[in-house]
Amino acid sequence: MRIVHMTDVHFLAPPRLRGVVGKRALGLANLYAFGRAKYFDASEVVASAVDDAARQKPDLFVMTGDMTAMAQDEEFRMAREAFAPLLESVPSAVVPGNHDRYTLGAAKGARMERWFADFMGGGTWDDEQGRWLGGGGSGAWPAEFRLGDTTIVGTDPCRPTVRSTGRMGSEVIAAAERVVAAARAEGRQVVYLVHYPPLWNDGRPYDRDGHNLVDNDDLLASLRRQPPHLLLHGHKHECWRTALEGEGGRTVVLNCGSTSAISPLPDRAAGYWIIDLEGGRVTALRRRVRLADSHRWSDLPDFAWADAG
Repeated sequence: MRIVHMTDVHFLAPPRLRGVVGKRALGLANLYAFGRAKYFDASEVVASAVDDAARQKPDLFVMTGDMTAMAQDEEFRMAREAFAPLLESVPSAVVPGNHDRYTLGAAKGARMERWFADFMGGGTWDDEQGRWLGGGGSGAWPAEFRLGDTTIVGTDPCRPTVRSTGRMGSEVIAAAERVVAAARAEGRQVVYLVHYPPLWNDGRPYDRDGHNLVDNDDLLASLRRQPPHLLLHGHKHECWRTALEGEGGRTVVLNCGSTSAISPLPDRAAGYWIIDLEGGRVTALRRRVRLADSHRWSDLPDFAWADAG
């Protein structure tokens, strides 16, 4: 199975000034007063990334959140339009990021689901109809997707708090663990999707205060008890590869960084992963990237890897 993984594109549609209060006011200050907006160009880069990814002939497309900057309908519309060539031609699984649940209104109103519900609720892929069938419905987490011999577990720990923290919750962690255990018992390979990093790039638990999962230790304990074969995440805008050793095996953990960032640095530039997963092993891993001084997408040799374990 070939998987294309993208994340953290942050489509931005500045709101009218009279509507800028609370968290959105803080967000706009961060984007413009402190210059963060200039580091992303979703409107141009994402369309280019999607076009490049389609040529890689993926079997599955996954997006691990932060479609938007401030969870506005216009931002979701822009993202839906940009990702349409993949969403409408490849089995796709999407989970939210903290920016997609940016405000209480966006979270309570399930604003992301208005645009991406067909790719968030789980189900079994039906080739004839070209869609997921029999899922739990958007908002029922974890979401379980079944595609061939692969189970994809989608989660949503994102909360509309002032800080950029998330919480999985004990019930969701336990339910996701049961899905992983059942899938592995059937001999299926398992891909786990979560927006937040469980680990730093050196394998330490991800513990950046105000930016992490507050119950990350509980998540890590679950992953060690019932390890998925592959865990994909975003949130931290640097790409890296690490692994978590568990009681039943190892989980390869991949951070995609950002797929719309403008940077000359390979680990921070706009990029996405191409992952070949067979029999629970990453048989090939490539990083496609577009550096700030280039309009071409290319493989980064230093990021190529295969699991020999």
